[in-house]
Amino acid sequence: MPEYAATPAGETRRALTDVTFVLPDAPEKIIQAVIDLVDSGATPLRLPLGSDTYDGSRASLTARPAEHDAHRDTAYPVVSEEIGAAYEQR
Repeated sequence: MPEYAATPAGETRRALTDVTFVLPDAPEKIIQAVIDLVDSGATPLRLPLGSDTYDGSRASLTARPAEHDAHRDTAYPVVSEEIGAAYEQR
């Protein structure tokens, strides 16, 4: 699609088409890591494989508490007075 030619999506499409797209991780190592993890019985809900994926996932996860806490002053005032009083007595 010409609309995407000058975007990162267009660049990726061209790289895939002309075989210049370099995968940073080795497929055989990914497969072995998944097999080993399943065999260990410690299968996580999500498995970020590769340093770029791991680092990006970690950055996203560590940013979430601050984003969440930024809305505390909006979240707490909507609690009804009865419920709020009950929580305060705990």
